[in-house]
Amino acid sequence: MKNYCIAFFSIFLVAGPNPLTLKNHQKDAISGTWRGSSICQDKSSACHDEIAVYHASKAAGSNVYKLQMNKMVNGQEVEMGPLNFIYNDTLKTLIAIDNFRGTKHTWSFKLNGKTMHGTLTLNDSQIFRVIDLKRDD
Repeated sequence: MKNYCIAFFSIFLVAGPNPLTLKNHQKDAISGTWRGSSICQDKSSACHDEIAVYHASKAAGSNVYKLQMNKMVNGQEVEMGPLNFIYNDTLKTLIAIDNFRGTKHTWSFKLNGKTMHGTLTLNDSQIFRVIDLKRDD
């Protein structure tokens, strides 16, 4: 019996772990924490420039990502709320649309490796914020 155990462990060490099993545990390109700037474009509004901290997680078996969108205030993360984004792998874009106080908000991000550039557009016409993020490693 002892020889069988040694043979099994020797084969495992030489062959290594199953790459299919590893693939399922690897982090995807979007999930994780993203940090950067969220800059107001309408300086006459009540909007303030912010340091953004977004936490992204993928819904199982879909192209939907939940982003918990936070901002930094006095060195602490303050929750602004979550949004569900649709990811287009061909275009490398994340898009979410919501309505807040009767205004249509379109959040759009373009993924480029470990960076994302995005905008918040109001009512399909006014770019309200420009957001630049980098993923934490």
